[in-house]
Amino acid sequence: MKKNVQLIIIILTLLGLTALPILNQKGSAMNQGWVDPPTDTPVPTQAPWNWSPDNGNVVNPQPTQQQARYLSTGGVRPLLYVVDYHTDLGGKSVNPYGTFGLTFTLGNNGKSDADPEPPDSLAHARNIVMTFSSQDFDPLDGSVITFYEVDARNKGNETHTHTFRVNDMSTWKYSGQIQAVTTYTDPSGTPYTDTFIFTIMINQTGGSGSSSATATPSAVKRPQLVVNSYSTDIDPLQPGYNFKLKLKVSNAGTADARAVSLVYGGGAKVGSGEESGTPQPGGVGGGSGDVSNFAPVGSSNVTLLGDMPSGMTLNPEQEFVVNVTTTPGAYPLKLSFVYTDAKGARMVDDQVITLLVYSLPQLEFSFYQPIEGMISAGQAGNLPIQITNLSKKSVVLGNVVATSPDGELSNNSILVGTLDPGGYFTFDPMFTPSREGTATIKFEIRYTDDFNQLRTYNNSLTLNVNPPVEIPTPYPLLDANGNPVLDKNGNPIMIDPMNPNPDGSTQTPSQPGFFARIWNAIKSFFGFGSSSNDVAPAGPDSNGGTIYQGGGGGGKLP
Repeated sequence: MKKNVQLIIIILTLLGLTALPILNQKGSAMNQGWVDPPTDTPVPTQAPWNWSPDNGNVVNPQPTQQQARYLSTGGVRPLLYVVDYHTDLGGKSVNPYGTFGLTFTLGNNGKSDADPEPPDSLAHARNIVMTFSSQDFDPLDGSVITFYEVDARNKGNETHTHTFRVNDMSTWKYSGQIQAVTTYTDPSGTPYTDTFIFTIMINQTGGSGSSSATATPSAVKRPQLVVNSYSTDIDPLQPGYNFKLKLKVSNAGTADARAVSLVYGGGAKVGSGEESGTPQPGGVGGGSGDVSNFAPVGSSNVTLLGDMPSGMTLNPEQEFVVNVTTTPGAYPLKLSFVYTDAKGARMVDDQVITLLVYSLPQLEFSFYQPIEGMISAGQAGNLPIQITNLSKKSVVLGNVVATSPDGELSNNSILVGTLDPGGYFTFDPMFTPSREGTATIKFEIRYTDDFNQLRTYNNSLTLNVNPPVEIPTPYPLLDANGNPVLDKNGNPIMIDPMNPNPDGSTQTPSQPGFFARIWNAIKSFFGFGSSSNDVAPAGPDSNGGTIYQGGGGGGKLP
């Protein structure tokens, strides 16, 4: 009872001390009343209604609800980290001289200590960009990888794989590093940057527990003969044609090739049949090569090229003939290079090239009638052209067009169509030469070859053009005294040399009869007439009679 009384006294004392200042201030204010401010202190001006201060360009936006929540939670931000990573081998190791995939998982441990349950969106990491760089590993998928979001509180980890290869300068190392500079933002757009390091072990010896093959510590040095290009001196190839095959061969390997032999048609045999390993007795055999379509001419199908150091290039040539029984098509030709490497092992490199065989039309252009002396300069004339198929199979031809640089041609285009073996086609273009001498007639025929490609067949003919024909000029008709005979209008009657009869008739005037010739002879004997040899009809006069002229005189017969 005594202790309870003491406790009550203490509580009442504390309450009295707390209320004393308040009562004192209230009593002072009531006693003192209003006190004016000092005279040197300016009286503040009363602000007008709805007045707002002008702070210049300083803008103090009100924080959004999300930002306010962000500040109230004590600064929530995304925190990215690498949860795990491994390579294709199942661990954190790779083999040299090969490629591998780096698989990694990113997590986001963003959260707030002030609020045990803040909104997850406040700590999400978004717009993630990872940039890889390394001196030991080269990225094969590009050096940048991007993805959108990693959820906070490890609720949505992201796993990705990027492909790399061991750098050639780091194959001897036992480990290497890949650096990934990672940039991202939070939902409000605030940027952040982190750097992650991936340490990768490089296997230098065969390891246990891996299903992958052990990497070779160094590259194998060996020759490698390659045909870079090839060509023929005749294009296109046809059955029965002789041609020269030109090759461009180079040693693309890392070692020298010794005693190189080239076998056309393939089927090379080394020694007793071994193609590698210890040299065997015997030489290089090419008798089993396929030369049924392209047979070598002038030498066998085995050519010695000699030694070829690494990087050397040779240009061998070989004569061939296309078999006459070869049908049009594409034919592969196998090439075998037989040689010895630096260790004495015999090796064979096989190559294949493709040769195209065509069967093009074989046509002959000629004149089916004699043309010599028939064409003159400046005058039009027909050309009797004949096209003959000399090949052993039918051909389908398009339009034939005739042109000439020495004159003009008309009716010079016509469709030919199908020509059987030995068949012919004729057409007669009209040719007007521009000058005398030799004229050339050019022909062009369109057709489709064996590979459905449009081709053009060209040929030409030559002919001799005679000089221009001189047209004789008309001359006047003369009477017995050698004077021009005038028509009814008083103009001289002109004789056309191409038609000497003035009446327009092309018939020769008839000679005098038998008795007329005797009478003319008698008159000539007595000296008062002309002889029959000197008298000839000259033609009708203006009155319709016939005028005769001769050496002894002339007269008019009714």
